[in-house]
Formats: sequence, C-alpha cells, structure tokens
Amino acid sequence: MVLAALFAEPDLPEPLSPAASMALTEVADGFTLVLFASEPDIGKPIAMDWDERGRLWIIETVEYPNTVAGGTEGDDRISICEDTDGDGRADKFTVFADGLNLPTSFTFVAQGVLVAQAPDFLLLRDVDGDDVADTREVVMTGWGTFDAHAGPSNLQYGLDNKLWGTVGHSGFDGHIGGEAARFKQGVYRFGRDVADGVTGFEYLAATANNTWGLGFSEAFDVFLSCTNNEHSIHLAIPDAYYAKANSDGRGVEPIDGHYAIHPLLSDLNQQDVPGGFTAATGHSLYTARAFPREYWNGVAFICEPTGRLIHKHIIEQRGATFAEVGDGKNILASRDPWFTPVAAKVGPDGALWVLDWYNYRVHHLPEDGRSDGGGERDLFRGRVYRLVHEQAEATSLPVLSAGNPETLLGGLRSDNLFWRTTAQRLIVERGYAQLAPALRELIARHTLDETQANAPALHAIWTLEGLGLLSGHDPLSSQAVVRALHHPAAGVRRAAIQALAVGRAPFAGHIIDAGVCADPDGRVRLAAYLALADAPTSERVLRTIAKAAVTGNGDRWTAEALDIAGRIHGAARPAQLGRSSAKARSMPDSTIAIQAVVGQRAYDRTHFTVKANSTIKIAFHNPNYMQHNLVIVKPGALDRVSQEAVRLAQQPGGASRHYVPTSADVLFATPLVDPNERCDLLIEVPSTPGLYPFLCTFPGHAEVMRGIMEVIE
Repeated sequence: MVLAALFAEPDLPEPLSPAASMALTEVADGFTLVLFASEPDIGKPIAMDWDERGRLWIIETVEYPNTVAGGTEGDDRISICEDTDGDGRADKFTVFADGLNLPTSFTFVAQGVLVAQAPDFLLLRDVDGDDVADTREVVMTGWGTFDAHAGPSNLQYGLDNKLWGTVGHSGFDGHIGGEAARFKQGVYRFGRDVADGVTGFEYLAATANNTWGLGFSEAFDVFLSCTNNEHSIHLAIPDAYYAKANSDGRGVEPIDGHYAIHPLLSDLNQQDVPGGFTAATGHSLYTARAFPREYWNGVAFICEPTGRLIHKHIIEQRGATFAEVGDGKNILASRDPWFTPVAAKVGPDGALWVLDWYNYRVHHLPEDGRSDGGGERDLFRGRVYRLVHEQAEATSLPVLSAGNPETLLGGLRSDNLFWRTTAQRLIVERGYAQLAPALRELIARHTLDETQANAPALHAIWTLEGLGLLSGHDPLSSQAVVRALHHPAAGVRRAAIQALAVGRAPFAGHIIDAGVCADPDGRVRLAAYLALADAPTSERVLRTIAKAAVTGNGDRWTAEALDIAGRIHGAARPAQLGRSSAKARSMPDSTIAIQAVVGQRAYDRTHFTVKANSTIKIAFHNPNYMQHNLVIVKPGALDRVSQEAVRLAQQPGGASRHYVPTSADVLFATPLVDPNERCDLLIEVPSTPGLYPFLCTFPGHAEVMRGIMEVIE
C-alpha cells in the first residue's frame, strides 16, 4: 500500500490474536476499543460502509497487492457483517459478491452497489433481495492498474446528491459518456444514476500525491488526505471555475500544521517522509454526537498504516478555509507491528469504526510484480474494531424504510451525518416529491444546535435539489430556499446558495439581495462569489463583483473566487507565475535532459558538464509515482542544504515552498514536479568553474537523490 521498497526481515515477529493485539494498543483517555469482527469470519478488510439498516459492509481482499493474472475473477469479496443479538459482536456474515479482483471501494446507489475495481466501475445488483448480488455489469472503464495502491477509492454519496471519489497516481485514461478523458491523482464526482453508465463526470482538482482520503463535514466542506506529507487538504474551488475563467490555479490547499507522527514502534520501514505521514488514508471528521463536544466537526481521523496509528486531526475554520490546530497526536496507536489501520469512519452508532488490514508487511512497488512480501504478507487475518467513548449515552438508531417516506423524514432529523445522508439519498432515489411540504418546514425552522448549525435544514435544501424541485417549476420550494439565504446557520445559507445555483432558477438577484456577498462567514462569501461566476453577465452582477473586490477581506480563497468571477464576466486581472534564473536568456545554448527513475529515489543522470557563463535548459521529467524537484546548490553546500530541507519539511508551509530552503546556498530550483509531469529550468551557468551539486529536497530523498553539475571554462 505504501510506496517504498521491500526489505528482508531476518526475524519476522509472530502475528497476534485480536485480544493480544488489543493489549498492545493504546487509545485516547476516556475511550475503549471493542472488537466487532475478526478472522476466521472475515479477512483483510480495506473498505467499509453501512446500509440503511445499519449493517456493516466490507471489502475483503486477499489478493492485494496482486491482480489475478490472465483474467478478471479473483478471490476478493464484499461481505455483510451483522450483530443480530445486540452484544456488540458480528455473528452473521453474508457474502454479497465474491470472485472480485482487487476492489478498492464501493457505495450504495439506487440500482445496487457501485464498486471500484480498476480498470472498471462495476454495478452489482441484488435482484431477488437475498443479500447476494445476482448480476454485475461494467458501467465505466479506464482506471489505471499499474499500481494497486494508486487506483480509485473512497466512493461515497455527497450532500449535493453526486457520487464522489478519489484516485491515486494510476489515474484514468479512457472514455466517459463517449468523450475521451485522461487525468491523474485527484478528486472527482459524477451523477448518482449509473444504470446506463457514468454521466455528469467532473474532475474537481488535482492533488500532488497519491490520494487515499476523502471526507465531508456536516456543512459539506470537502477534505482530502494524500501520501507523502500532505495529510490534510481542503478543496475550496473546483477546477471548472479556473477553466471557465481561462485562469491558472489550483483549488486545493494543504491545511495540515505539523510533520511528525507519534508511533509507539521505532521501526516503521518508511522511506519517504520518514517519521511523518507517508501513507495518510481517510479523512473522517467526527460527525455524530456520541463523543465529547470538542470532537463534533472539529476532529478528523486520519489513518497512518505504516505508523500503526490513527491521527487525531484538530481543525478550525479560518475565513473560507481551515487550519490544523496544533498536533492532536493519536486517537489510537499500537505496539503490535502487524496492526495496520487502513480505514476509520464514524458509524451509525456514533462510534469510530476501524478496519485493521493486519499485516506486518505493508509496502510494495508496482514493479515488484506479483509480490508476496517475501513471504511476510498475510492473506487471511483482519479485524474490525469500534472505538467507543466510555461516557457516551446510548445512541438512538432510526429505523429507515425505503418504502416508508415518513421514516426517512425522521432520518433527516438524526444527530448523526450517516443517517441524515442515507435518508436524503433514499428520498432522492425514490423520488418522494410528496415530502416537499415537510422539507420546506424543516428549512423554515431557525433553531441552532450547540455548533451553531441546523443540519436538518441543510439536508432538506439538498433533498429538494435532488428531487429536481429547485429548477423553477415548484415556486414554493424555490421560495423556501431563497428565504434560507437569511437563515441564522451559515451552513444553511451556503447550502441555499449552492443549491439555487445548481437548480439554475434565476438565482443571482436573490443572492445579491440577500447580502450574502458580504456575509460574515468566509465560506458563505466564497459560495456566493462562485455562484455569481455561474450567473449570466449583467450590470448588477458586475457592480456586485466590483464592490466586493474593493471592500476586500484579506482571505485568499474569496479573493481568488472574485478574480474568477471578474474574468468570466469580462473584468479580468492579469496573473503571472514563473521560476527560473533572473539573468537567463530566452534561447539556451544547450539542453540537459534529466528524469527521475521509476520506483527509485534517483535521477537517471547524475553528472553533466556545461560551460561557464552559458545558458542551459534543464528539461526535468518525473515519470515516478511521487513528487520530485531538482535543486542546484553551491560547491560544498550539499549537506547544508540537505539538512535545511529536512528542517523545512518539518515546518508548516514546507510543502508550499516546495521544500526548497531559503538560503544563499541554493542557486536554482524547480518547483515540486508532480508524477508524469515535466518542468523546464532555464539558467545562466555560474562563471566560476567547479562541481555544483544538485539534489531532490523532498522529505527522505535528499540523502540519496543527488548529482553533480560540472562547470568548466
């Protein structure tokens, strides 16, 4: 799962029973770890979700990281795990689908279960209602398969009634809706109806590294986690806005505030980002009420399987974005070197559910071929735990029936995001438009909870949108959402802006009249400016954009959204970015081609000779799976810069500086170059002959990824 080399271990520790492993696992004060399921009933769980009955579904993969040679049928499966006697342990196990080949994610849709199994998305249907899939069909194909730990993952239903997911550096290269599409690691969404294939696909943003985490707040803020020192990222502006504005930009921003993890073991076998997040998986905010108040929408759980721990990620809103507050360290960590938490999600009961893939060997590389981890990769063990708070009151679990609309209304009032989203999904899938009056009543309630939110009203707005009632033909519903622009809950105001814009009713005037372009909440302003970017050009829209730009608020994302809106409506402001030698001439005397070696921390060229005072172009190509840069330093400064890069990586903002130290020793530098990308560095060679080292300053690379530029007369 982690991009690192396999090492031979002379003394392989023995695997432990669940009880013995739990004895080596520490949890935060006030919490208890409870075993829900383990081998031999289940094995190798890597993804989970719950149905409307609150039953746990898991993907079990004994194949990972190997694909089945010469065919598509494998030994992996999707199972349903039920606790039928209420004792907190699963006692009924039903195989929903077997014969799968490296499935990595799934989500429930109206037609059945959508499964990510690169190169395909599969739709599995249970026709006769016996909890066993009767049919399977390919609804999308083109997902990369060259690296098992870099394919599509984290499929889930979004509050906007779209299906969301992430993909790693294996990327996508195929056709969607008859149109060619190609993209790399990042986040995407598409239409919820997949019966006739995937439609409405939107690639939202590219990330810098392998992307394994996706999570939503109760107000539908979107967060990601990546490998290699980006354990928390906020999605602020989708790519489509930059494209529409003909503007360069990247609408995601790392918000993590520290480098180090806090393992209980000393030997972690990490190559990249040693001692940090080399394999951050999941980004599940606490979105229920069974944990103490400080967790509610303020703490996310991010697994680090190579560290044998789950990080407690504390965040708070800062304008239109978020920031990590200090270092919350661990919610859970183990001294068992086999403990491998790959997923942690808030369940129907408000507990934190944890999938333990339970393996001593986590690492692999795609070029290893059919890797068995040198005999160290276990194929059968796996555990599911629940982390519960000792003072939590018993959670009331709603009973949802897809055939009974009234039960679904009750689900929208739950204090757990899982139940609210599930109820919303079922109402939308069943087309229960008769619930519109009750939904409007929920929106009209201006009560606030302890977090100053009103979750039922927010979901009611998106449910009306999903039912198609905000497109203009249902004036009462549109009016209810327009009035919600004045709701005391910021999340409700933002949902109203976004849902009205999706509905394409005449929304711009309502947004301007409501004053949300000057809203005290930065996320509401951001949504308002992006909605104006979607609106037809008019004098009033232009005046509003101009007024907001003059007023200013010092927030990066709202300023960027205003710039986008201005460009789209004809009030563009120029923007420019460049990195190179200040004195370099536009035409180089020679070109030096250098590229990263696939699967290694190395350049393919470690020595080249150039003439003093000449102008050269270094054409740097990165075909590898992680980011690299190329930094040229003064003679004798290699170790100093390497050490400074290590210190920089451990500071907040190191990634935004591309891990290039601010030092007189650094002469020239490329930015971090993403996988499969290129960068040309045009420089004027120094006038003094000598040996000028170059290196990659990405964490964990500087000591081994080096070379020499030899300058001669």
